[in-house]
Amino acid sequence: MADWTQPQQLIGLAAFYESEARDPTRFHDEEFEKNVKKAFWGTNCWSFVEAAFAIIAPACGRRPQLARELINAPIDAMIAGGLEDPADIVAQGVACATKDNPYVEPTDEGKQWLLNE
Repeated sequence: MADWTQPQQLIGLAAFYESEARDPTRFHDEEFEKNVKKAFWGTNCWSFVEAAFAIIAPACGRRPQLARELINAPIDAMIAGGLEDPADIVAQGVACATKDNPYVEPTDEGKQWLLNE
């Protein structure tokens, strides 16, 4: 299981999120999105779905205008994994926020976005 102390991609993203939280106007959307996307790493599609939701959820909560672009990563992985019903996308996000032993634990901020948005 990955957490925000490993692998290196999550360590870097956690530092970015902390920096952005101290000064939300410091980063333009393009740089924000780039930092989020470079945190992804290769794995199987369903583990990627969990990781991607955990990675993008804080960003989507802070910058809702980026949600449409960032949500494509977990959606593409769900489709690759055989998900056919679009209604199941929301259920997967909720499952990632409430799972007892997730592949990547969402932050508290990320859980709020996954459960409420």
